[in-house]
Amino acid sequence: MQPLDTDELQNVEKSMLYERFAETLLASLCQQVSNRQDAEDLLLEVFLAALQNTSLARFPARRQLAWLRRVARNKVIDHYRHRALFTIQPLGQVQEIEDLSLTPEQQAEKQEKWTWLLQAIEHLTPVQRELVRLRYVQELRLTQIAALMEKPEGTVRKMLSRTLRHLKTLYEQDERRANHE
Repeated sequence: MQPLDTDELQNVEKSMLYERFAETLLASLCQQVSNRQDAEDLLLEVFLAALQNTSLARFPARRQLAWLRRVARNKVIDHYRHRALFTIQPLGQVQEIEDLSLTPEQQAEKQEKWTWLLQAIEHLTPVQRELVRLRYVQELRLTQIAALMEKPEGTVRKMLSRTLRHLKTLYEQDERRANHE
């Protein structure tokens, strides 16, 4: 059996570090974030930081754990800072929040425009309606839509462009018709 070189020795020490402290840190992270997946992601980030710290292996076990806990704490803080900057909400909730700031007249206008838009969408072909639904309701990327429709991405892009142009024409016709009544 050959002795381990310094790189192999560091890899063994770092894997031992994970085996020793991962469970403890994960339990702590699970208490601090809303779901286990986020905690696991943060745990991964903590051990990636540990891999980058060359002197960590030389610390005694208590000091290693203290260092890992400090990094974990900082990662949790960063996690919540990031979430505060980018609050993701369903489209329906955002629309409701936005609607609260409108006057009753503006709300009526907005509702009327939604009605015109829905009527215009009803005049589209089933394929065009599906394309609009996939892109703007399901928020799929063009590559995903192309795969679902089994068409080249360029074809889907062109179909969407033509559909939106046609939808705009239908919408404007409905709007003009309503204004003349």
